[in-house]
Amino acid sequence: MSLSAESFYDDMASSYHMIFDDWERAIERQRAILTRLMPTPAVLGTVLDCACGIGTQALGLARAGYDVEGTDISKAAVDRASREASQRKLDVKFRVDDMRLLATCESQRYGAVVAFDNAIPHLDSDEDVAKALTAMRRSLRTGGKTFISLRDYGELLIQRPSMIGPAMFVDNGLRRIVHQVWDWHDERRYSVHLYITRQTSSLDWQSSHFVGHYRAITPDEVASLASQVGFDDVRVLSPAISGYYQPIVTATTA
Repeated sequence: MSLSAESFYDDMASSYHMIFDDWERAIERQRAILTRLMPTPAVLGTVLDCACGIGTQALGLARAGYDVEGTDISKAAVDRASREASQRKLDVKFRVDDMRLLATCESQRYGAVVAFDNAIPHLDSDEDVAKALTAMRRSLRTGGKTFISLRDYGELLIQRPSMIGPAMFVDNGLRRIVHQVWDWHDERRYSVHLYITRQTSSLDWQSSHFVGHYRAITPDEVASLASQVGFDDVRVLSPAISGYYQPIVTATTA
């Protein structure tokens, strides 16, 4: 995880919810997906969301009765996630950590580790991805499982799109437009220019611009690296199987 990822999410922390059609509904959608894939809270034990951001997965899981901890490289995102949990009267422990290290996380403590919404491609090499997967495996108890979602980069690496979106949403009668411009630097690495343009009145609009950096890696490549670091029963669940908008890589500790 590069410092650019940290600054990207620090900058976005107050606006991140606006990339979703409706953040509260997104929290519930993701909760529904994850709880279908996970054992019950009593059986699973503690869940670690190691790319928690502002809490999209962690808040939903906590609301569903799971014991949840959240870590992220962005302090601003962690601070906001903590506020969101407090406002909802949810007991979730959030803290700053790097998913390649998970230095604040006890070994063999967790029943599940989650890294959703394309967090892994912020890592700049296969070696960094392997480090993150190794840290996840170390944190899981025997029989624990990791859940990683990311873009299906297979076709994107061929198409090399220059733009994603735009998508338009309506908030209390005011429009909000979200789109991305992609600048490719080599066969895998690209910068994302994320624009959020909001109508603030009948005549006025406000635009925000955030820049992040990614390295495209396919779900199958993540699955292969998971096997290499010692995970068992590694699978890639397609959206048709999981109901989620991105492929999900799952893997289990022996």
